[in-house]
Amino acid sequence: MSQKGTVMIVDDHPIVREGLEMLINMNPTLTVVASVADGEAAEAKLQSLSLVPDIIVVDLQLPKLNGVDLIKQIKKKTKILILSTEINDEIVTHMADYGICGYLLKSEEPNTIVSELAKLIKDPKYVAVSDEVTARLISLTASNQRDSLIQLTDKQITLLEMVSQGKTNKEIAKSMFVTDRTIKLYLTEIYEILDVSNRAQAIAVAVKEGIIVP
Repeated sequence: MSQKGTVMIVDDHPIVREGLEMLINMNPTLTVVASVADGEAAEAKLQSLSLVPDIIVVDLQLPKLNGVDLIKQIKKKTKILILSTEINDEIVTHMADYGICGYLLKSEEPNTIVSELAKLIKDPKYVAVSDEVTARLISLTASNQRDSLIQLTDKQITLLEMVSQGKTNKEIAKSMFVTDRTIKLYLTEIYEILDVSNRAQAIAVAVKEGIIVP
């Protein structure tokens, strides 16, 4: 029989800890090696255990040391699965940086949570994420992209519009009362902001993001 995957639970609600521990221990591939109620206790327990658990299930709303701070402390020690009622934007956008392999909401079916735990331990590349968390990540990513593009100045947008009209650098320079070299510098700045390398790509991104109208 293969060795069971080890789990540590960090949650301040006894009913959640006890219920989850019971369900996890019913799974033949998993076993709970520790269960604590706050972040400080979690840190202490990790130091006292002879072996670090394969995965730590963490609630974000914890006393003494909250879940976010705890995750930052233990991120390089083992896998982390967030099990919470809330969606934290910072955590959602930095899951890989914090060593988080999953983000499940407590509204998920209990058996689903346990089965996802088993998959996470079995497959190092597997990521367990609730649909609501995925939707939030998509929304945040789109918002961040829009925010970065909004930083274009009116002058840069005007230049992009002329580029989309097929005007040459010389023609644009004449219209803007600057030199050809200045236009090249302006375009380089725009390319960096849009993360592109040429005129065609700049126009494509600008049109896609609604910065200019084709």
